[in-house]
Amino acid sequence: MILRDYQERDIARIRAAFLQGASKICYAAPTGSGKTILFVHAARKAAEQDRRVTIVVHRQELIDQTCAALIVEGIKYGIIAAGCPENPTASVQVGMAQTLVNRLNKLTGVRFLILDEAHHVMAATWLAILRAATGARVLGVTATPERLDGQGLGKIFNELIVGSTVKELIADGWLSPFVIYAPERLVDLKGARTVAGDYALGDLARRMNADVVLNDALDEYRKHLTDRSAIAFCVTIEHSRAVARYFRAAGVRAQHLDGDTPTSERRRLIAALASGEVQILTNCGLISEGLDIPSVGGVILLRPTKSLALHLQQIGRALRPAPDKARAIVLDHAGNVFRHGMPDLEHPWSLEGRPKKRGKALVRRCPDCGALIPISARECPECGADLRPEQIKPATTPEPLIELDPATAHQHWLATGSFQAVVTWAGDDPARLHEVAQARGYKPGWVYWRLKKTRDAAEDAVLTAAWSD
Repeated sequence: MILRDYQERDIARIRAAFLQGASKICYAAPTGSGKTILFVHAARKAAEQDRRVTIVVHRQELIDQTCAALIVEGIKYGIIAAGCPENPTASVQVGMAQTLVNRLNKLTGVRFLILDEAHHVMAATWLAILRAATGARVLGVTATPERLDGQGLGKIFNELIVGSTVKELIADGWLSPFVIYAPERLVDLKGARTVAGDYALGDLARRMNADVVLNDALDEYRKHLTDRSAIAFCVTIEHSRAVARYFRAAGVRAQHLDGDTPTSERRRLIAALASGEVQILTNCGLISEGLDIPSVGGVILLRPTKSLALHLQQIGRALRPAPDKARAIVLDHAGNVFRHGMPDLEHPWSLEGRPKKRGKALVRRCPDCGALIPISARECPECGADLRPEQIKPATTPEPLIELDPATAHQHWLATGSFQAVVTWAGDDPARLHEVAQARGYKPGWVYWRLKKTRDAAEDAVLTAAWSD
């Protein structure tokens, strides 16, 4: 395989980090950037030095994808998975996590452990595998280096290497340009519970399975994707089946798959999606990771989520370029782009994760200017923002999606998006903070206030550490 310039650069960065003493490295790069090719190349280099290598994945599609890359690279390999004959003499093994955890003796002597979709690393299965691979260097790869609930991976990895951004890869032609259509009025989620940091699936399913939402999804598919293939991300298995039935009843070739779909049937359906025999493949959390079908024309988002990682994984399924694809189409009926921003937004990834929201307090932060105010305030005394909750009525008629203009979408998000998401993006970068202040019409001293708060927190941390010593 011929590596792209940025892949060669990032492999060199990973190698240098290991030589400088890092033992567990997390490599983050967007969906479609070629992470499989990168780690297979790294596996070949290790195998050439007589080091035993194990690549850990968690889905059959990922085994197929990894083995295909190993074949192209000319690497002999074995598979550790239920129902697969083993090849114990091969220096590179591809292991299904759910099987490998019951055959931990297979990790004896492994010197290089590669974890695909490494944001799952905190799960008990993956932790057991890590503990068994004593002394191995670890390389985890993921498009989103945080757990789906926003928690960081710093308990496992001691270094994070971030590759090219989505915007850079689109500019260089390695990812497809995109256009997003989103509703002017979101589905009413008032009263939806939160479980483990995301919306409760049962509450979402009742809202997203409404006839008005399904009719919207059908109309917008016909309007923007016509006969092209798409992946629909649904809330539950029953919701996914209902969406597939609804589209089939309208004459669209739609099929559903889930974790209980036999492996041979899953392979057939994915191949049918790639060939166009199936126009829409519906699923619930099954193919948001690792599926490589460049011909997919778009995605249909029918699952609202608070998880930035899940949001990016889903949209990433459509961003791989193809000869006949001028741009990827994202039909965001869930309104996730309003929660998380455009998919080419640069994120300040960190092994520490994103800041957790505190519990209820007697004060709160104004979503417009960031000032702390009484929790009962109906108007911000600092900037005058109206803090009364907006009354949102559930949609009763189809709401057309509108195209978000890439030229203005970022400024629109800066001006109207979640305050916490916007300031997290800005961090302590004065230029970005000035962008936020200008978009939201803040007072001239707001940037100084934000930077001072960051400096004060850093000084407090230093003083606390010194006092503890």
